[in-house]
Amino acid sequence: MRNLNALAEANLRIDAELLASLKQLGVITTQYELSRLCGMNSSYYSSMRTKGYGMKLGSLVFLWTCLAQRAREVREPRVGAVLSHAAGLVQQAMNQKCQLQEHHLRVVAGH
Repeated sequence: MRNLNALAEANLRIDAELLASLKQLGVITTQYELSRLCGMNSSYYSSMRTKGYGMKLGSLVFLWTCLAQRAREVREPRVGAVLSHAAGLVQQAMNQKCQLQEHHLRVVAGH
């Protein structure tokens, strides 16, 4: 159970860092905007945090796809660069979550 709590806490930390980074870049201003960009209702992020879960990989894939597409479509090079960087941060968050889950599965299998 302890490992599961550590996994949940790590996922929540990754989400909080992603939210802060996207805010700093100016891609979003609120957690509600993040929820919408993930293809979910506006309370998705806060609901997942309240339940002690991290954002699901599927919603992050949706977010990454959305940001990458916007980066390609935008005419202003600076805006495109910011959106591409934001998509990279989402990709990094997804990778971290996958690594955490893989580690968790190895620990559980070792018992």
